[in-house]
Amino acid sequence: MSPSASASADTSGPMPAAVLAVDDYAVNLAALSVIVEPLGIELVTTTSAREAIRLAGQRPFAAILLDVVMPEMDGFETLTALRAIPAARETPVVLLTAHELDPVAIGQLEGKGMVDYILKPVAPVILRSKVAALGALHRQREELAAKDRHIAMLAHDLQTPLAAIGVSAALVLRSEAGAPAEAAAQRIIQGVDRMADMIRDLTDFARAGRGPIPVAPEPMDLGDLCREAVRDFPGDGASRLEVRTSGDLRGAWDRNRLNQAVANLMTNALRYGEGRVTLDVRGAGDQVELSVHNRGAPIPAELLPVIFHPFERGTRDRAGLGLGLYIVHEIAKAHRGSVGVSSAAEDGTTFSLRLPRSM
Repeated sequence: MSPSASASADTSGPMPAAVLAVDDYAVNLAALSVIVEPLGIELVTTTSAREAIRLAGQRPFAAILLDVVMPEMDGFETLTALRAIPAARETPVVLLTAHELDPVAIGQLEGKGMVDYILKPVAPVILRSKVAALGALHRQREELAAKDRHIAMLAHDLQTPLAAIGVSAALVLRSEAGAPAEAAAQRIIQGVDRMADMIRDLTDFARAGRGPIPVAPEPMDLGDLCREAVRDFPGDGASRLEVRTSGDLRGAWDRNRLNQAVANLMTNALRYGEGRVTLDVRGAGDQVELSVHNRGAPIPAELLPVIFHPFERGTRDRAGLGLGLYIVHEIAKAHRGSVGVSSAAEDGTTFSLRLPRSM
């Protein structure tokens, strides 16, 4: 791949769950489609084992119905290949076979992730019941995973205001009464208020289990918010941050959410970049754009397509949960905006948050 690469986050949200069916005979796939149709579950079909492996790597499936006897790769080889794909590692696989499997084979296949097998010709009532059960199980897992993600988001975003509280509290304790102590106390109050807002909103969102991040738009200036975010940034990082502004930067957005997004982008740039980090805020037409730029090693090209996914981190990164950029993506989506990234050895890395002036 070239040394320069770019990606833009897809804010359309995840595709709905589906079942993947693999059989080298199209007539068998047509029969499976008819059987599954009453369940209202999308059935994705393919006659190629290699195509099935490709599809399984692109999106999550509630289950995979896999024929055993196929010319290119048989069902056993395909099952092994599927388990090497992160997206399909835990997907339930039901084998379709014309022959009874002996106990030894069943034990080996269960070790590879086979949950069951169905004899051909397939009995419609048996297949429908198994697919319905696996679909319901998938939905339950997705709901639990969503709650886990949002609870993790809460824990992640409490870190920055808590750090600000800690630094300011130490300053208060070491300062004499007067203006410095008063300013530090005010920062403590602001940090506590911001933390309380995040606890309330993200806990409610985690309880719901699904849906967009709630936002409460109000008139504001994005340039002012960025300057405040730099001023309140904890520790020595603020000395490396620079804000540049141009154009009309006013709009209607959720101040607390954008503060989260800006803080996450600054933290990411300071952690992985070198030297100064520039926040360039520009307003033109019906859109305002914030670009956060840093120098340093570029983001690996293979990481760019998934950089905004939850729990994605660089291979050497163990400092966080891998949620900061995911949260930025979700905040952008909640504002009907977008976030993208470009990264190259010669130009550095730039994250761009684009927001319509009104929702």
